[in-house]
Formats: sequence, C-alpha cells, structure tokens
Amino acid sequence: MAFRQSFSFITAKELATLLKTPGKRKEIAVVDVRDDDYQGGHIKGCIHSPSLKFLDGGIEDVREKTKDTPTVVFHCFLSQIRGPKAARIYAESTDEVRQRGGDAPIPQEVYVLRGGFTEFQTFFKVSKIIILD
Repeated sequence: MAFRQSFSFITAKELATLLKTPGKRKEIAVVDVRDDDYQGGHIKGCIHSPSLKFLDGGIEDVREKTKDTPTVVFHCFLSQIRGPKAARIYAESTDEVRQRGGDAPIPQEVYVLRGGFTEFQTFFKVSKIIILD
C-alpha cells in the first residue's frame, strides 16, 4: 500500500500572490493553529484554531467555516509539526466524512504554508495582509 500525503505545501510568496489577487481571497481559507505564539501578528482574515483545541471541537469549527472554500492553508510558527498535523487530520477526517455521506465541505485542496508564519512574516511584514498585534 502506497502512502499518499493528504496535503501539499505552498510557499509564502505563492500564498501572498493568491491573497492579493482580486477575487481569489474568498477562495482561500488560512487556518492558524498556533497556540500562545499567536500573539505578535497573524495573516489578515485567518481562522485561529489553536492546536491544543483542534481535536476538541476545533476541527468541526474549521470544517464549518471552510465548507465553501476550495483552498485551505494551514500553518503554525514554523509549519514543522502543528501545521502539517492539523492539515493531515483535517484532510483525512474530511475525506472520511465525505465517504460516509456526511456533511463535508466541497472538494478542497489542502496546503501547509512552507516555513510557517515566520517565513511569511519575513517577506510580508510591512504588507497589509499581515496584522501585527
């Protein structure tokens, strides 16, 4: 049995291009799964779903908020553990809901922001797509 990764990676520049493209912003949901490290800034319009609560109802909340969104991008501080884990759990559980005939979102592309918020912030700190707290 071959392993199929349930998400792909997107770079900070690719995401920023999509977020800045008129009409594309509504087609992308950015999910920030940082916990206490959320303070200090975030991507404008992101859904904050702390990783510590993700399996405790957070995943259903994210699924409801993204059900009509074709592209969902997860990230944490570096997108090495929490972001990829949340993306995998989201994609796999959403596929399971869909297979059971449940109320699953439209078919979606699930991504993880390569380098996380740290890399995104490095490139776009002075941009209007980041909100600094």
